[in-house]
Amino acid sequence: MGTVSDVECCDSAAPIDSAQIIAGPQERKAGFWIRLAAWIADLTCLFLITMALTFVALTTIYLGGQLGGEINDQVIALAGYTSAAIVLFSGVVYFTIFVGSCGQTPGKMLFRLKVVRVDGQKITYGKALLRSLCWMLSLLLFGLGFLMIAWTRQKRAIHDMLAGTSVIRLQPPS
Repeated sequence: MGTVSDVECCDSAAPIDSAQIIAGPQERKAGFWIRLAAWIADLTCLFLITMALTFVALTTIYLGGQLGGEINDQVIALAGYTSAAIVLFSGVVYFTIFVGSCGQTPGKMLFRLKVVRVDGQKITYGKALLRSLCWMLSLLLFGLGFLMIAWTRQKRAIHDMLAGTSVIRLQPPS
């Protein structure tokens, strides 16, 4: 190393510390509109899955009620609670399994997006679950948690900030 007018210069042959490189050009943050498009694709998949699960559950409850002799208020209440549970939990399970396993939901795969930890590493199932649960907070705040993607420099929603995640755009295949 040398000094030029009180400024310390690095040796050009010195190795670069990769820990100082935060994100390369392949890790561009995904913006609001492309994430919205991926989310709509995911909602379509989730709707189809939820409808299939609800149909199977309600058919099973109905047939069970028929075999028991009657469809009474308890059977109808069970059908309602089962449908509500499927709708509530299917989203959390869907996003947790897909994001935890490969960092991508089908919608994110379609638009070449990936969820990673803020340090760029692969997301874990625990982080994916936390992100899915915090996702509800973004929704409960009248969607303002999602709009933060458009307003923040790092393009992160509230659920990304709370879970320590970020959504990046992947390079097109070569």
